Amino acid sequence: MHGELSLNIRHIWINILVYKYYVNANAAKNPNDNIPDYGDYCITGAKHRNKDNHCSSSFHLWKLIRKEINYKIIRVWEDNGLKSSRDILDIMINNDQKLYSAKELTATIETGEKIEVEFRIAHNGSKYKISDMPET
Repeated sequence: MHGELSLNIRHIWINILVYKYYVNANAAKNPNDNIPDYGDYCITGAKHRNKDNHCSSSFHLWKLIRKEINYKIIRVWEDNGLKSSRDILDIMINNDQKLYSAKELTATIETGEKIEVEFRIAHNGSKYKISDMPET
């Protein structure tokens, strides 16, 4: 009996570490335009140490899924672990899902704005700024 209780507590603990509850609240400037749907992703953290440059090198990624918990289907964020910039770009290019900035709380995740990709020059003072290039 004692062993079964330990196993159940361990199982619940694993679920807390792997999933965070979805809450219908976000910190976006226009919250009604920033509501995640199933399959969308969010980033709650970034590893800022990159050996080659000052850019972030990996990101803590979550995916919004349906999960059965206590015989109910609910929305939860599933932890996808740390992903490289290349992994994040691949998701954005090859999927219709959106990617959001977010804040990880104890049991929930609160989303913010959608994330987009932007090109920029690696060094300030470039003679050939992207913003100054002619339209083609």
